Formats: sequence, C-alpha cells, structure tokens
Amino acid sequence: MTLSLRPLDASAYPAFEALLAEAWARNWDAGLQRDLAAWRYRARQDDGGTWLAFDGDRCVALLDSFVRPWLLDGRPVTLRETCDWYCAPSHRPAGLGIALMRRMMQQSEPMLSIGGTAATLSLLPRLRWAALPPMRAFVLPVKARGLAGGLLRRRWPAQEGLARAIPGFLPLRPPRAAAPPGDAARIEPWDPAEEAPVPQAPGLVQLLSRPAHEWLCRVPATLARPVALLFRLGGVAVGASFSLLAPAVAGQEATIVRLQIAEASQAIVDWVVAETALALASLGAGLIRCLAGAPATVAALERAGFLAATPRPVFWWSRDLAPPSALDAGFLRADDAVPLDALRGRRLAAIA
Repeated sequence: MTLSLRPLDASAYPAFEALLAEAWARNWDAGLQRDLAAWRYRARQDDGGTWLAFDGDRCVALLDSFVRPWLLDGRPVTLRETCDWYCAPSHRPAGLGIALMRRMMQQSEPMLSIGGTAATLSLLPRLRWAALPPMRAFVLPVKARGLAGGLLRRRWPAQEGLARAIPGFLPLRPPRAAAPPGDAARIEPWDPAEEAPVPQAPGLVQLLSRPAHEWLCRVPATLARPVALLFRLGGVAVGASFSLLAPAVAGQEATIVRLQIAEASQAIVDWVVAETALALASLGAGLIRCLAGAPATVAALERAGFLAATPRPVFWWSRDLAPPSALDAGFLRADDAVPLDALRGRRLAAIA
C-alpha cells in the first residue's frame, strides 16, 4: 500500500465523492448524489476542512468538520465539529481513521462530538477526549403511522413500508399548546437576514449563525424542507426555532434542528417549543425529534408531550479549555440535521 493523507481539493474530489457514496450507504441515483454532495460540501460556508486518506489513487478514508460559533459562559468561542468520519473496511486495520482524527486534533479549535456510531464512541476515549453528560433526546409521535415508520426504519429498515397499513389520519400524541407569554406575543417566519436572539445561559451554548441558517435553507427539496420561526414579545425577538421537514415512507417527519431562546423565562420557552411543534404538526409531521440540554428546554418539551428517547453521548477535546459545565445544543451539530436515513428508507421502499 502507498498511503498518504491530504486535504480535500478539486483534484481529489472525484475519488472523494466515490468514497462518500459508500460512507452514506447511498441507494439513490448518481445525479441525486451529486446534488446532495454539492450542497453538503461545496455550498456550505462554515467549512472546517475535510481530510482524506489515499491508497495510491483511491480514496479510502475521510473525516470532515464544521467550524462554527458557540458561546462558552457567555464568551464567543469557535468549535470544530467532526462529521462524516469513515474508513473503507479493507483499510481499517491500518488505523487510517484514527490518523485522520489525530490530524484534525492538531488544529487550534476545541472539538465537540455528540452521538455517533459505536466505533466513534469507542475510539474517542482512546484519543483522550473527555466524556460530558449525555444530551437528552426526545420524540413526539404525532401520528401512529409516523411512530411505526420510525421504529421500523430503526429496527427493520427493509420493512418500513409496512407502516403504510396504518391510516395516515390516525392521531397518536398531538402537541400540547402553551399560553402565549403576553398580549404582544407574535410568531413570524424567520428570515436568515435577521440574527437570532442570543441565549444567556451558563456553559457551552450552540448558536445558529447566519451562514449556517442560509446554508440549511438551501437544502435540496428532495431531502427536506426548512421551517424557520421567529418569536417576538412587544416587537423584540426573544426566541427562534429552525426545523427540517423531511419526506419519509410513512409521511412527513420533522427534526427541530435548533431552539435558540434569549429569555430564560419558562413561559417563553414553553411557548416557543409548543408553537414550533404545533407548526410542524400542521405541516403534516407524523413524528418530531428534538435534542436538548438546557433544563428549561427539557421541561418545555415534556410539557408539549415529547417522550424521552435514547440519550446521545457527548465528548469534548481541547488542549487549553476545560470541559464545559453545561451544554445547550440541538441537532445543528455537524450532520445531525441531515435526514439521509429518511431518504434511504424511501429508496428501500421504492425498490421493494
């Protein structure tokens, strides 16, 4: 083997794209793959760099990252979020995936990982990443068919189409409403040109920046539809939510990518969470997912009817900064928002 590590550039793109299709377990056509890869890699603005491993002319491993703004105890900090970490099975004994991660760890930014495959969760502690308390995952099964489709895709992917036997109109757990926190409360579409309100919370706080918002709004329609809402009190923005509504075998399903709320008032948090879930349900979402760490957000999700799902492990790495005392984040981190699993499920059902 003639092995080498190199950053992604124009000359490496064809070989990289071939491995990316394998990493994504692509079962859709090549034209759609090119469109998705162009949006995911070439159109983004929070580019943290992509490192590749080659065996001769063949790309055999990849590791991508986003570099994005966060807050750490109220101070701006830039974090590197790793994603699309994959090595071809034939080259895993050579340790190329670990070599790429070590190369990425030489960069200056602290790094954060939420969730991941079993291999990722076993490797990060070996690389001396610190484990943080897990993130709380939640799911709201608005319709019986949505819940059945989600469970089948997770356990028996080829059987997801069986969920269609359940009537699509059959409700299961509609979102619970919350009272507006005042007479001047108003909800409007959130334009990327308007910055979201900045949360005032201790620990590490995720920010949905304007570049990330604009990039997510350009998601290919085949993959998902953006739903962005801004919440005002007396004309002042106090909260915002960004979600993706994805077509799935059993109907529409939604991911609340980020809830960004400036006010710590529980009444405001309850209102933002409930109205976001109600809006997604009104657009046809049969299943809604959300990730939370802030206690007020967790309480609001439970009040809106969300159920606890499997927690997401969290890991932190930095040469200089101590691990944060708390974490307020959502599905914005890295590729958590990109609903490729729903797309794969639709293709499996079409083939069946």
